[in-house]
Amino acid sequence: MHDVTDTPEAPAGTAADELAERYTWEIVHDGVTVDSGESRLGEPHPLTGSTAGQYYEVACGLFEQACDTVVEEHRYEVMMARVDGNPEPRPVTVVTVLLRYADGSVAISMTAHPRHRPITDKDMTEYREYLEWAEEDHRRFLQRKALSDETFDLPWESTEEEWVPDETIDQTDPRLTRIAELEGEAADIRAEVFDPDHCRELRFRAEEKLRAAHAAAVEAEAGGDDAALATAEREVLRRTERLARWTTLLAETTAAYLQAAALDAEAAQVRRAVQADNDGE
Repeated sequence: MHDVTDTPEAPAGTAADELAERYTWEIVHDGVTVDSGESRLGEPHPLTGSTAGQYYEVACGLFEQACDTVVEEHRYEVMMARVDGNPEPRPVTVVTVLLRYADGSVAISMTAHPRHRPITDKDMTEYREYLEWAEEDHRRFLQRKALSDETFDLPWESTEEEWVPDETIDQTDPRLTRIAELEGEAADIRAEVFDPDHCRELRFRAEEKLRAAHAAAVEAEAGGDDAALATAEREVLRRTERLARWTTLLAETTAAYLQAAALDAEAAQVRRAVQADNDGE
């Protein structure tokens, strides 16, 4: 359920088109602005990448992402809290996305009241099993990396099924070599980075620990405990650096997996062409 307020007409005047195309955006959780920025129509939005030329299109893309993020992140935060034995965080109950014209007037306002799916015992069991696997796999990765500088295969591979050309296909067809090259390059790219889901999980954990560190610093400051405050501030710095690390790794691995997926898609396209030519003979 969501409400939309749209102001279709841009402010009239003799200002340059560049000014008219500028807008600011805000994401608001329960009345608190959690993210904001400035952009222009036609330019890639910093969060969605949208190059839409209409305010409504920009707002829709941003609104959809903002709502999905709230639901997904709260789910992970609750599961992490249960695993760590901490109180569960309160869910965001109202999500609002605002787009404003360059003069500050509202162009579009969208509001939603997200619904959060219950987390079952089965969900928690699967999540704990995943965390155990991820931490053990990361430990093995670091161990193997420390022992050898040579490249090695990681467990995350292409979702494409292995394709073996029919015996009736001409094995000298140069397209078969091209398919092997594309799939090999995609596999190499994946082997160079972590799995994006692994990075995403650990980034969420880093965010939670950073929040806890900030809370400890606030509590120490309020209590006038200088020693505890100094310790908490060091913890905040350490957790901030770790969050930055996993955020960077997530961006790098996501980009790498997208590149690998594009190579897989190209290989699949060539494969279909080879198979179609063979079936037509």
